[in-house]
Amino acid sequence: MIRKLAKEEYNDAADLSYQVCMECGISDFTQEGIETFKSFIYDTSLMNELDLYGAFDNNLLIGVIGINRKRQHISLFFIQPKYHRQGIGKSLFNHMINDCNFTKITVNSSTYGEAFYQHVGFKKVGEGAFNRGIMSIPMIKE
Repeated sequence: MIRKLAKEEYNDAADLSYQVCMECGISDFTQEGIETFKSFIYDTSLMNELDLYGAFDNNLLIGVIGINRKRQHISLFFIQPKYHRQGIGKSLFNHMINDCNFTKITVNSSTYGEAFYQHVGFKKVGEGAFNRGIMSIPMIKE
């Protein structure tokens, strides 16, 4: 099941994001980047700027996507590793796109997520670079 998360569930989304990031994407982070990421996902005011959607297996949160509607930008997108390559990420992405009805959307992809974003129609608009200790690749889908 996929649905928009209530604000009370945002901390669960932050925990899932941190766990998956440390397991799958740690090579894109310096120590400074880990602290930068944690300070973002556990900052209530920053997280409240996002609309978060969750994918559930029964009542267990297994994936999350966070979108800043004003900027039309994906800020978080994580799926628990044991659920990778099962179509959950694509379903979560499509649910968010249908709900938001954007004409374009951007993301600063991890190196780990780059192939997925290309698969759903994103194109690179720059080279990967470190920003505040986090490696990211600017991408856009129009």
